Amino acid sequence: MRLKRLEMIGFKSFAEKTVVELNPGITAVVGPNGCGKSNIVDALRWAMGEQSARHLRGHQMEDVVFAGSDTLPATGMAEVSIVFDNEDGRGPAEYSNFSEIMVTRRLFRSGESEYSINKVDCRLKDVIELFLGTGVGSKAYSIVEQGKVDELVNSKPEDRRALIEEAAGTSKYKSRKIVAERKLERTQQNLLRVTDIVREIERQIRSMELQAKKAERYRALRAALKEKEIAFGIVQRDRFQHQIACQERLLLAVETQLSEHLAALHRREAESEAVRLALLEADKAIGAQQETLYQQRIQLQSDQQKCEFYRKDLAQLEQAEDETRSALLTLEERSKLLGQEIDELGKAQKSFIQLSLFEETFLRDKESQLGTLQSELRAVQSAIDGEKAALIDCANQIAYSKNNAMAQEKRQDEISRQCHRCQDELSAATTALASCENRRNENAAALALCMEKVRERNLDASLLNASLQALGHAREAQEHKLTVLKAQLHENESRLTSLEDLQRNYEGYQEGVRAIMLKRQQESACEGIYGLVAEVIEAPEIYEKALTAVLGDRLQYVIVNGHEEGLEAIEYLKREASGRSSFIPRQVTRKQSKELPLGEAEVVAPLIEMISVKDGYRDVAEYLLSDVVVVRDLQAGIALWNRNGYYSTLVTPEGEVIDPMGIVTGGSDTPLEGSFLTQRRRIRELSAALAELQSQLPFEERELEKLKQNLERAETEKAMLGGEIHRLDLERVRLEHESRAAEQEHERLSQAVAGLRAEQDDLRAALQLLDSEIQRDRETAQARAEEKTRRERMLAQKQDELASLSDAVAVADAAVSQSRVRSAALGEKRDNTHANLANRVKLQEQSARELEAQHRRLAEIGRQRAEIADDLTCLEKTLVESQRTLQALEERLQTDRQRYRTISMQLAEIGEAIKELRPLGDAYQEEKNRLQLAVAEQRLHLQHLIDHLREKYDVELQHLSGEAGENDLSSPDWQAEIDELRGRLERMGEVNLAAIGEYEELTTRFQFMSQQKEDLEKSIADLQQTIVKLNRICRLRFKESFDEINEKFEAIFPRLFRGGKAKLVLTDENDYLETGVDIVVQPPGKKLQSITLLSGGEKALTAVSLLFAIFLTKPSPFCFLDEVDAPLDDANIDRFNELIKEMSENSQFIMVTHNKKSMQAAEMLYGITMAEPGVSKVVSVRMH
Repeated sequence: MRLKRLEMIGFKSFAEKTVVELNPGITAVVGPNGCGKSNIVDALRWAMGEQSARHLRGHQMEDVVFAGSDTLPATGMAEVSIVFDNEDGRGPAEYSNFSEIMVTRRLFRSGESEYSINKVDCRLKDVIELFLGTGVGSKAYSIVEQGKVDELVNSKPEDRRALIEEAAGTSKYKSRKIVAERKLERTQQNLLRVTDIVREIERQIRSMELQAKKAERYRALRAALKEKEIAFGIVQRDRFQHQIACQERLLLAVETQLSEHLAALHRREAESEAVRLALLEADKAIGAQQETLYQQRIQLQSDQQKCEFYRKDLAQLEQAEDETRSALLTLEERSKLLGQEIDELGKAQKSFIQLSLFEETFLRDKESQLGTLQSELRAVQSAIDGEKAALIDCANQIAYSKNNAMAQEKRQDEISRQCHRCQDELSAATTALASCENRRNENAAALALCMEKVRERNLDASLLNASLQALGHAREAQEHKLTVLKAQLHENESRLTSLEDLQRNYEGYQEGVRAIMLKRQQESACEGIYGLVAEVIEAPEIYEKALTAVLGDRLQYVIVNGHEEGLEAIEYLKREASGRSSFIPRQVTRKQSKELPLGEAEVVAPLIEMISVKDGYRDVAEYLLSDVVVVRDLQAGIALWNRNGYYSTLVTPEGEVIDPMGIVTGGSDTPLEGSFLTQRRRIRELSAALAELQSQLPFEERELEKLKQNLERAETEKAMLGGEIHRLDLERVRLEHESRAAEQEHERLSQAVAGLRAEQDDLRAALQLLDSEIQRDRETAQARAEEKTRRERMLAQKQDELASLSDAVAVADAAVSQSRVRSAALGEKRDNTHANLANRVKLQEQSARELEAQHRRLAEIGRQRAEIADDLTCLEKTLVESQRTLQALEERLQTDRQRYRTISMQLAEIGEAIKELRPLGDAYQEEKNRLQLAVAEQRLHLQHLIDHLREKYDVELQHLSGEAGENDLSSPDWQAEIDELRGRLERMGEVNLAAIGEYEELTTRFQFMSQQKEDLEKSIADLQQTIVKLNRICRLRFKESFDEINEKFEAIFPRLFRGGKAKLVLTDENDYLETGVDIVVQPPGKKLQSITLLSGGEKALTAVSLLFAIFLTKPSPFCFLDEVDAPLDDANIDRFNELIKEMSENSQFIMVTHNKKSMQAAEMLYGITMAEPGVSKVVSVRMH
């Protein structure tokens, strides 16, 4: 996936469409500060999915859209496209068939954003997953800017591991793990809610089972009533059918008479239609004759026009023939003149050729003479040059001898001065040797004091590390406590949401109750409905069973303002077929109150005193519970009832009930977790628990923040202490260096004293040797001066000879030049004559061709005249025939019009006969309509009976047999039986007919939710297994990549630093999933230390070493380096560029740089300029 092209439009300072072609190897982007170089890096990062405006050097994402300049308006959209070369098919599997992969991102100023891959819209997630594990991405190591180098050095070890993860290819696995953990958390919350729902459904099933059995009995009575009413309906059906049959016979007779009358009417109408058809045909014939007559007239006019055209064409052809004959005469005259010009030009051409040959012979003779003189001149000039060279050599030897003598004299003076200087240095060296001895003693004392301070600071650092470890443990414990607290908070929120959903949807309530309460939620107009009994009464947990047992289904009573609202609600339930419900007025009171057995030992208290009631609903609670007394247990309650027989309801805290009639209810019951009262209590408890947890959460978060602040202060103190230790180490190193320097200085000064004494002896010997050399150079200069005088006389003779030869050469050269001019003029005249001759020949040939064309045209005109004359004669004959045909057509048209008038009179007579027959048909039709209406009324009564039984019992009465009519079904006894069945149904009271369906629905839902619960549990197990597998893969890959990167890092560091060593260390070798990565370095000549103690340049080189180690381990397809080389000096730049060149064989490098050496290393240069303020332009240069 080599980066092939970057396209930008409207992005930051690139207002217009800009395309940057990126080739393999090294590409450099250069330009002055502020021209927009880094905007190219921002564009690449943004297109790969960067979501932080701060990382793009902005405040909000809309800042990347071009904001306008002095001359250009702001754009409404920013768009960046990255094109990757996928010829090798190494891209993602789904894009292996594409030779290019284009990733595009658009951002509109309105805030809308679009992503696409190969011009197909996609999500941000798809773009991020495209780059996962490749080393490429908005946060990967393929983009390195100067700030990232600092971030790599100064970041925490836990943050630094992200680079190792990207190189290891675990980022995509880590992304999948995060998704799996989030899905696991959601699944666990869903499991909690499903578990609550399953428990609630279990409770509802047990409650609905009793209602279903009552509904079955109700259905049996309804079936018997249905059978009786259907049989009675069969009798009524037969009576209606008999009446319908009689009326249909009468209707048949009337329809027969009506049919005979209509047949006669139809015959007359058929005759009328036939005559009308004949009339239409006559009209059509007239129209056809008129059309034919019109076409004949048009044809006649057309033929007349053609005759006129033919006559005009003949006149034009005669004129053209005259013009052609005139042109023939002109062409013949011009051809004769051209022949005469050709003869004259031929003669002139021969004359010019003879003159040119004569002039060329004369030119060759003069050129030969000139060559001989030039050879003699060069021989003389060569002799003069030889004399000059010898003369110059003599002068040089003279100057050398004199200069050498002067230099030896200067050297003699220099050696004399050196003798004096050597004596002075010897005195100074003796003094410096004594001073060096004193400094060496002082440095030794200072070094001992510094070593003592270092030991003290190291002891302080050990104590501080122990404190940091304790704070770290405390922070981890607090974080675990906070995690547990948040888990409890989420669990309670989930349970509370589930219970509130159940309450809000009235799950478990009767269908009618649920319909009324949901209607109340949806319509604000239901002012007379206040709620349910279960919503206004609350009991302590110990008395919940007692209250639930006593009230039972009465907890589902709907509290209304009065009976009128209750009746309206019942009508609504009937109208919507939504089940049944009970209603209790809000202001209800008992007519009489029985005395309660409060003085008995078995009695605990009245139940109404043990509960709390919502304001305004005390009357409802007293109406339902005023005679209910709580007793200690069932035995005590039975004893109390047997002894006194009170007209009160006795109930135990366990929910066992003794009613005023002595009926005892008890046994094993459903746990109360799912009861209405318990649900509301659990909601209150969970709300209170949530409030407590929510109030505790900020406190625990503040405690964690305090621990983090303490840990940060300790870290800061550790860093300050480390800085102090580092300063003392530097001081110690300085003192050791000064001690060694003092020792070396002492040795150097001792050697200098001995050397200076030896140098004095050497200088004295050199002075004696210089005297003899000076005398020898003076004698040599005198001999060379005499030789120079002799050679100057010979040179003057040769120069006189050269002047005479130069004059002779100039005369000969002038003659040659004049001959060449004459020869060129003759050649030009010869060529011009030849060209004129060729031109006249061509004109003559052209005239011949034109003569031939004119002859052909004259023949063609004659042929056309003959053809047009023949056509004109034929056309005149056709005109005479067309006029005779036109007269015959006009006579035939008159005959057709007379026939049309005759048929019209016949049609009028038939119409009068039809008018006389229509009134009698109307009378028959009225009688038929009356009988049809009577039959329809009877059928309507029958259909009403059928619809009534269909609506009530879903039976089709018309398909039932009439056997039931044989019995006395219409007798009063039969009607009494029907009334009896209806009375029994009414006495059964409120019956939830939907209970059977609801019971089956609840059973089905219970099975479904149970299956959902199993699926969720299995999903949780699968997700946990997946997370374990992903952790195993991440650990293995991280360890392998870490070891390989560390090995490469240890090799690259000494190469960039020219020595030293470095390595990567794990902060927790037992946890490869969360361990941080620290960097320990030892530059040349220094001790092993943390990277934070290095200088700026050393930090940059160390960070670059790590990045290059990652690239050598897993090369990214490309790498952007944004001014990474800025802090490096020239020596480090050379080593940096050398490594870049090596790695460019496997990766594509794009550098934003100001360094000239980095520019020289690039194969392609892109210059960024701002020819117009605020708008960046790109200029490219290929380096060779």
